[in-house]
Amino acid sequence: MKMVSKPPHCNSVLKLLDWFDTPEHYILILERPIPCMDLFDFIQQFPMNEAVAQLIMWQVVLAAIHCHDCGVFHRDIKPENLLVNTETLEVKLIDFGCGDLHKETAYTSFSGTKSYAPPEWIVEKEMYGCPATVWSLGVLLHTIVCGEMPFGDEVEIVDGGLDFLPELSDTCYHLISRCLEKQPEKRLSLNEILQHEWFTENSMRHLRG
Repeated sequence: MKMVSKPPHCNSVLKLLDWFDTPEHYILILERPIPCMDLFDFIQQFPMNEAVAQLIMWQVVLAAIHCHDCGVFHRDIKPENLLVNTETLEVKLIDFGCGDLHKETAYTSFSGTKSYAPPEWIVEKEMYGCPATVWSLGVLLHTIVCGEMPFGDEVEIVDGGLDFLPELSDTCYHLISRCLEKQPEKRLSLNEILQHEWFTENSMRHLRG
C-alpha cells in the first residue's frame, strides 16, 4: 500500500495515509470514501446496465494498471475488494492483503480467491502477473454484466465455455472473451483492455480525458 499510495496517485486505488508498527499489529490509517459499499453488495441492490458497468470497469482497469506501474501485483481483484461511491460511482480498489511485488517471472504460489484463479494455475501451478490480472478482470466483468460468475469450479475454469445474456452487446461479449482466453499469451494486455471498442465508443470518450 505504501508503493501504490506514492505520487502520482490513482483515484481508483484506496490511499494509505499513514501507518504504525506495534509489537503485535500494523495499524493502517486509510482513506475513507463516504458514502460507499463494496461492489458485491452494490450489484445486488442497484440495476446494472452496460453503461454503469463501463464506468466501473474503466476505473478498475486503471487501478490494475497503476498497481502494475508501481510494481505491485494485487492478486485478488473481485467485487468484495472494490468500494463504490453510491452517489458518484467512483471506485476504489482495496485490500492488499494478498498482494505481492510484481515480477516478470512466474508465481509458483497462489494467494487470493480460487474462483478467480486462471486456468494455467490450476493445470501447471504457475502463473504470470499481468495475464492473471487480466483473467480476473474478465471474471469480474462477466459477473457484473451477467449477474453470475462465468465458471462454477476448477473443471469449468480449465475446460468450460462461456454463457452470456442474449442482450449483451457484441463488444462487451468480445472483451470478456478476450480476457478469458484459456491460453494466457492470447489474452489482452491491461492497456489493450482500455483501447478495446467497448471502452472507445462515444459514450465513454469523456472518461478518457
